[in-house]
Amino acid sequence: MGGAGRACDHGLPDGTEGPTPPDVPRFQRMADRDRCHRFRLPGVGYGRIEMGSRGAHRPPIEPPADSRRFTNRALAELRAARWSPAGWGRFLARCGVRSWQQVRLHPRAALEVTALHLALLPMARRAPVTLATGWLLAITHLGLLGPEARSIGAANGLSLVRAQLPTGPAAPLLAMASDLADGSLARRAGATAFGGYADALADVTFWTRFAVRRAHPLLAGLAVAAWTAPALAITIAYFVHGRAIDYPRPVWVRRLSAGLQCLIAVTALARKGG
Repeated sequence: MGGAGRACDHGLPDGTEGPTPPDVPRFQRMADRDRCHRFRLPGVGYGRIEMGSRGAHRPPIEPPADSRRFTNRALAELRAARWSPAGWGRFLARCGVRSWQQVRLHPRAALEVTALHLALLPMARRAPVTLATGWLLAITHLGLLGPEARSIGAANGLSLVRAQLPTGPAAPLLAMASDLADGSLARRAGATAFGGYADALADVTFWTRFAVRRAHPLLAGLAVAAWTAPALAITIAYFVHGRAIDYPRPVWVRRLSAGLQCLIAVTALARKGG
């Protein structure tokens, strides 16, 4: 489970005209055919933008075919158990088994994630819990890489590093530079569902942590409202409804998020200079 609104390695409907898994509710299958915005997480996410003639289009990033089916089944079983201790135990056990299976299918990626976080230990020595949580959230979502991928890739590595950046005054500039760099690398190498997840996780983790520690209290509140609160709300919705939730994600929200990042960076530097 993760603070970024995920319990296991979730996926999105593929949006094609082919058959939809039978365990996906009918209203959800109908919604998948709508022309709308679909994203995974606040801040940065993966999904698609389909708009009218005046809009833009972003191709979908397809997760493994069985990813959403597993997630819906696990969440539905937990809801059917009314979130009892026994239900939570079965849910966590199922997710743990699946995560271990994905580690075995992606040994190189698991080694890269572990080695990367160990290398970050000196930089993150003041935040060991954040580092350990970042490793756990990455290692338990390797299924999003897909069956063919062997490595997490340079772009995803940058995203995982961004999540662990120290909260120095210049850290926002490094975070924004790494965001641009991993985006460019992902477009060249091909985006993955794991990349969308890691990118969103990095934004939620770094910007909330930095704003709370370094920014003006008003900006800290805006950061929590922009990144942490939506992630928490979506996570709760998953468990309450017993299935993965699709939700609208307008482009202007993404732009406001980038603007807030710039504002936090500028004010942090100004406060340092003052």
